Amino acid sequence: MLNVNLRDRQGRTVACHHPIKVSLSVSEEAPADRLAVVFAVSGTVPLLTSVEVCDGDERVFFGYVDEQIEEEGDGGRFLSVTARSLAAVLLDNEAAPQTYCMPSMPLLMQRHFRPLGFTAFVGNAQAYSGELVVTKGMSEWSVLQQFCRYFTRTKPKIRRDGVIDISGTAPQEMLVLPQEKLLMCRHEYRPRVLFSEIWARTRIGGGYEMPFAGEKAKALGVQRRRYVNTAGTREQTPLSVQEMLTATEAAYERLVVTYSGFLRAEPDTGLQLVGHPEQYRIRELHYALDKTGERTVLYAERIGT
Repeated sequence: MLNVNLRDRQGRTVACHHPIKVSLSVSEEAPADRLAVVFAVSGTVPLLTSVEVCDGDERVFFGYVDEQIEEEGDGGRFLSVTARSLAAVLLDNEAAPQTYCMPSMPLLMQRHFRPLGFTAFVGNAQAYSGELVVTKGMSEWSVLQQFCRYFTRTKPKIRRDGVIDISGTAPQEMLVLPQEKLLMCRHEYRPRVLFSEIWARTRIGGGYEMPFAGEKAKALGVQRRRYVNTAGTREQTPLSVQEMLTATEAAYERLVVTYSGFLRAEPDTGLQLVGHPEQYRIRELHYALDKTGERTVLYAERIGT
């Protein structure tokens, strides 16, 4: 069972018995992991600021409290806490508008991330040719995301120790799940996510003249067309259109596995079932503890199809 540690504004650990309900969600589509936990308590709890979840000696979640609710009724007194991981700090803070010529990660650390408590990063430290424009209303996460999209060509993530990772390095291990630990295994095939063709507009004033063909959709007889304007924008390029098409084809076949207990895994980790040659890549992890027990649900996409 996971250990949940609560801390107050002075950094002191607040003692609570084992939680009666835990929900932890991790997804490559969401920068911040989400945690919800419920305790049965006997008295008033001090104001909480942070939550840490450990599997043995390894931290699997650390974040700041979004909401603390104490409720009392016929069933007793309960404490409910919701929290998001450290990426929430970047999501919740607006960045100062400015323009960077030849931006670099050390410069962004100095101007944006270190004042928010992030002291280290891993990845390329070079200065890049070009401009990074921070507009009014952008979050600090958007600054990091755009820098990585335009210059390093990687997806940023915030590690549980607070290190900003822009290296683009994916986990190399392959999880092999034994059949005896599986409560459920489901294969999903989703033609609705596929595109048969995407047409890109590459010149201002021009037409949609650049086609991208979805071979999987055509093989399945799926007709689903889109038009994307890439002219005069940095957000959409012919490369990003091809990446979108590749991503939808990877998402067509999905494996959903319910594992008995807590399974320690990161998005992008490889996944395989004992006795099966097919390989998958984990995209989401949802852990739950309640009166029915512990379980981890994994959502993974097929590799190499």
